[in-house]
Amino acid sequence: MSYIDLLAWIVENRSKIIGCRIDNIYSVGNLENLFLLRIHCKDGDKSLILEPGVRIHLTKYEREKTLSNKAKILRELIRDRIINDISAVNEERIVKILLSDGKELILELLPRGLLVITDNGKIKFSTQYKEFKDRIIKPGLQYILPPQKGGRSDSLGVPKEILQALGITQNNLDDVKSKVEDLKEKIIEGKITPCLKTGQTFMPIRFDDCIEKNTFNDAIDDYFIEIEKDQFTENTSQELANKRGKIEKTIENIEKTIDEYNKKAEELRKIGKILMENYVYVENVLKSGNRKMNISDIVIELNPRLSAIGNSSMYFDMAKEYAQKAKRAEEKLNEMKQKLVKIDQEMTQTKGGTSLTIRKKEWYEKYRWSITRNNYVVIAGRDVDQNESLVRKILQDNDIYMHADIQGAATTIIKDPKGITEEDLNDAAKIAASYSKAWKSGLGAVDVFWVYGSQVSKSPPTGEYLPKGSFMIYGKKNFIRNVKLDLAIGLEVSDNIRVIVGSEESIKEKSASYAVIAPGEEFERTADRLGRILSQAYELGTINQLRDEIIKILPGNSKILKVINNNKGRNEKQ
Repeated sequence: MSYIDLLAWIVENRSKIIGCRIDNIYSVGNLENLFLLRIHCKDGDKSLILEPGVRIHLTKYEREKTLSNKAKILRELIRDRIINDISAVNEERIVKILLSDGKELILELLPRGLLVITDNGKIKFSTQYKEFKDRIIKPGLQYILPPQKGGRSDSLGVPKEILQALGITQNNLDDVKSKVEDLKEKIIEGKITPCLKTGQTFMPIRFDDCIEKNTFNDAIDDYFIEIEKDQFTENTSQELANKRGKIEKTIENIEKTIDEYNKKAEELRKIGKILMENYVYVENVLKSGNRKMNISDIVIELNPRLSAIGNSSMYFDMAKEYAQKAKRAEEKLNEMKQKLVKIDQEMTQTKGGTSLTIRKKEWYEKYRWSITRNNYVVIAGRDVDQNESLVRKILQDNDIYMHADIQGAATTIIKDPKGITEEDLNDAAKIAASYSKAWKSGLGAVDVFWVYGSQVSKSPPTGEYLPKGSFMIYGKKNFIRNVKLDLAIGLEVSDNIRVIVGSEESIKEKSASYAVIAPGEEFERTADRLGRILSQAYELGTINQLRDEIIKILPGNSKILKVINNNKGRNEKQ
């Protein structure tokens, strides 16, 4: 990103980020120094991408979230802090994010740039500790900005592509400065034309053969996601190739060991047979006090405490031991070969592009969501803020509003319900019932009511007050009685993969394999088990990603009632 890009992005997104709380920090997949900040804002949760030396932007794409040592340190330093301000420093490609506890997150977008956390100007963390020519980056030292670079367009933070789009050359420095200043003023005024040329570049102004985007952030996000996919595929392929190489080496060593064990077992059996066939001669050797004998050019060690038959049995027993070792090694060999097959499948998936890791999220995925069996979208609030936002911003008069008949439940909406059936209402009622206090209380069932959006109001009767997240319902309520508290969780597989949740009837039509859960006593362990179940059912190497997605879906402590695995024709009751 150039300074012009950074300026345009900050102008467009500053108000969206200020006031947000940093909920968590992750590393992204196998990409070094790429961080994802989950931030909670008044209008919902957002994902902020930070990559020192490269970029900053919000993202609509799901990624594999991992936890590197750097991400762990960042969590300790900045998690739960509020973003008080964000700005560019000295018209350079440097972002400063001021946090509520006084710390500053500094993201250098210059080549070989760093992500640094400072407290009172002193370095608490950096993605790299190093003595540069002009500054030293070490914990406890005062943070010093990178030196400004010389050069005509570089000093202005303007790449040649923007100069070309503006129709100017670098020959006339005054002309460059004048037109660049005009561009900056337009950007500061919010006059931005987001444009993207896929795989090539993005700019906050129109240029030849570009595609206009809704926002400049979208242009940046869509540009980098393609690069990221390539990097992820390349890195994943390399990791898998390295794993494959190690397994192949292990297989080679095991095969050699098996040959050695079998060869040794055969030698010992041969000796045992020789001793058995020549037991009279062996007895005479033993009586003479000798411990060695030579038959058929084979030198045989004898145990003087055993008879000829006893020595023969001893060698047969030793042969059995080596045969057993060979058998155990065979089992290990088969295990390694199965791992090799799985890695080959993962490599095929990586090349084919079917992935849970990087995909574009639908607009409704910021909320809890489900799709009914007849494909109506159901959305529910994750918290009081989202409940409020759903009614104020999303609910239309002809939408259906649902709520469990219990205090402490998610606002649930069925969008555009024209032609909706009783089956779809029952599917949506599962969501309304499950994401309520009833689940956390361990109830078996709860009533759910529904009304049209036109019956829901934030305006209380005169003299009364409605707390945040509460609404008035006018007119008749329609009840769905005794909605059983259980949910099905499966995978929807197309070009990408996403975790889906809903009634069993709605999920079984979209997911060949799924699990049904109910209120229980475990959260993390249930998420782990569900991740393993779905990963194995679909032969994915993405248990961690699945687990992260499942954690977002679980209504609370849960247990698995049953597993339906139609991919392998095997069903299980738990």
